[in-house]
Amino acid sequence: MSRMRSPQLTHFLSIPLASPSLTASLSALRKDIRTAMPSIPVKAIRPVATIHLTLGVMSLDTAGPRLKAATEALLNLPDSAPDIILGAPIQIGLKGLNVFDRSTTSNANVVFANVYGEDIVRLQEFANKVNRYFIDLGFVVDDSVKNGKNNNGDRDSSRKAEKEGVVLHATVLNTRYASELVPVANNNEGEVNRKKGKIKYQKVRPSFDATELLAKFENTVFMEPIHIDKLAICKMGERKVEDGGGYEVIAYIPLP
Repeated sequence: MSRMRSPQLTHFLSIPLASPSLTASLSALRKDIRTAMPSIPVKAIRPVATIHLTLGVMSLDTAGPRLKAATEALLNLPDSAPDIILGAPIQIGLKGLNVFDRSTTSNANVVFANVYGEDIVRLQEFANKVNRYFIDLGFVVDDSVKNGKNNNGDRDSSRKAEKEGVVLHATVLNTRYASELVPVANNNEGEVNRKKGKIKYQKVRPSFDATELLAKFENTVFMEPIHIDKLAICKMGERKVEDGGGYEVIAYIPLP
């Protein structure tokens, strides 16, 4: 029996979090890692324009009827499901660093900042409702289908997601963006394979020991609470912009 292939992920529901305080914090983090933690790849630190909360990932077409339908569902959300829309403004911040599974701290690929603030419970309820709404419409891919892999290449706990809903986190470091091409070795002889006189390469994603990093920044506030003002559908695949990279916003609705 053939194994069911995971759907190709193309878009994601996002709450953008870029702010001046976050810009300064990530700059300081980059400097600290460069000078005091050389084992951590600096390229893995995400540009401020990419920092967001993911409320769900989507498998859509790039410019066809499913993308149009998902966009319309978002734009019509205030009228179609008014009970989901926030009744009052929500403010949240980012504090401390963490990994999805503490057993992997010494061999980490992804590090995220924790969400905090007085409105965290309301935000969690909102995120869960939005996620479920778009799952029911057939646009957001369920965790059980995507095998716990989100748009950043992170891996979360499917069991945890099933119990608590959306795992609120803001990825600040992902070694996917620090992958390197290395020569492919021959399995038998340990020598580099050569084909038609050319060396074959493969992409290798590095990992690192995040123990010191998590301890050092355990109580660091990376972003003071800010008003979350939009819910967007973004296209996967970082695009280059002046501040170092971001995601293309396909559509969004303002939040109170």
